[in-house]
Amino acid sequence: MSRPALAATRAIAVLNFLAAHPTDAFTLSDIAERLEINLASTHALLSVLVDAGYVSRHSRLRTFTLGTSVVALGSAAMEVHPGVDLARDAARDLSAELELEVAVTAAAGDDIVFLARAGAHRARGIAVHVGQRVPLVAPLGAVFMAWASAERIRSWRAGSHRPDDLDAVLAGVRARGYSVALELDVRRGLGEALDHLADAPVDAATHRSVDALLAELDRRDYQLTALDERSSHDVSMIAAPVFGADGEPALAMTLLGFEPGMSAAQVASLGGRLRDVALVVTKQSRGRIPN
Repeated sequence: MSRPALAATRAIAVLNFLAAHPTDAFTLSDIAERLEINLASTHALLSVLVDAGYVSRHSRLRTFTLGTSVVALGSAAMEVHPGVDLARDAARDLSAELELEVAVTAAAGDDIVFLARAGAHRARGIAVHVGQRVPLVAPLGAVFMAWASAERIRSWRAGSHRPDDLDAVLAGVRARGYSVALELDVRRGLGEALDHLADAPVDAATHRSVDALLAELDRRDYQLTALDERSSHDVSMIAAPVFGADGEPALAMTLLGFEPGMSAAQVASLGGRLRDVALVVTKQSRGRIPN
């Protein structure tokens, strides 16, 4: 594998950092410190990005935010990926109907990136911010992996302590048409660590904490294999895929902010409604529903 160009990697890190904090402005020193890039290199990167319009510099405050060229890129991307706009509109309608938070996500390399959200934040919801990224590693992201190629699934499972259980989880997702994740103390800790990591992406201590929490989550029954009609379920999220033209999940629509102790019938009702909405978005965006 070729070694990635350092300047390109750092430029992407700057843009991802600013995208994760769209309402905040940062000085040169802020960005250099948060990303652990020396001041000279950060200055050079920002100069190029400002000249190209991808970053905007406030002339008086000398702070930086995302620039207008990013809007042009986003508009062009919407033309290529019409499902995003359709999913965002559907998320708003579904949030109003169910009185839950709804997020739209996509798999982006080794991450899951949040593209849109709808609905008021709820006490038991997950802190979701547009531009936020979480790692696409087991057991996270089952909704993206259930219809993925065998090679991608093997890569996703790599390092898991429970690979056979993950196979059963993915089979359950395919059978239902949606994934169900449970609310666990370790999940809440992971959410807090990822929030901190978004604020300081190269924080080595937080990276270690995230890795440890992911390993612990992998050892627990986080992704629900099957609904048990005899038990109640504390649900963290329910996610359903929006398929692309290749028949693989291009996006996921996710319900968040549930009350504790849901019955299997309640979970199935919400999951079925979400799955149906996601399938409508698939058809509207000319995606292909796999057999």
